[in-house]
Amino acid sequence: MNNFPTDIFEGFDVSEDEVTHFRNNHVGFCRIDMNRLSQLLLIQLTSISKHRTYNSFSITDVIQELEGVGRGCKQRFEQFKYLPLKGLFKAHFFDARFMARNLINHWGLEFENSHKFNSLFSRVTEEEEKNPSRFGWQGRLAHEMTVGGYEERAKKNKRTGEWIIFAKHNNLNYYLCISRHSKSKPEDQEIYDFLKLLCKNEYPFLLSGEAV
Repeated sequence: MNNFPTDIFEGFDVSEDEVTHFRNNHVGFCRIDMNRLSQLLLIQLTSISKHRTYNSFSITDVIQELEGVGRGCKQRFEQFKYLPLKGLFKAHFFDARFMARNLINHWGLEFENSHKFNSLFSRVTEEEEKNPSRFGWQGRLAHEMTVGGYEERAKKNKRTGEWIIFAKHNNLNYYLCISRHSKSKPEDQEIYDFLKLLCKNEYPFLLSGEAV
């Protein structure tokens, strides 16, 4: 397993045997060149599957689409614009566990006084007075907040999820890790340092200015 330190496996609460079994048996790896999936990513995916953090297929489906062997919608990806991650790429994946966070962000519910939510409430109240619904204003508000909010966010491609970080070399994708969204340069540096520590030996032509 690329001579990974034992504490990496312990940190993700998986064993090397579990990672090997997952690598050799997960259906989501069908038609994927496994030599271009880092050992770090495989450890992360094994841990995700074992502990049911997310649905592992929400991640492998994105990889299949990026590789052109899936059957879903073409996946969008972006290149990091700023150092130290500049030159690497990110593709979002979405899991049902991100739903609440998307709705909180969409309606600004973290703020004490959300103009967007107040406008929604006023609109729902007005519509209910003009055309009473079967479930009352509460049911109408719940529907608009959840279904309506999520559909609007999806149309604007603003769904919050997490990243699959990968690099390109000789027109091939090399998938490095799963990462939470970073919000600052110090967080970007932490991600880069982590990748360089754990992926540089496996892919010496990456993270050195030779990728892409």
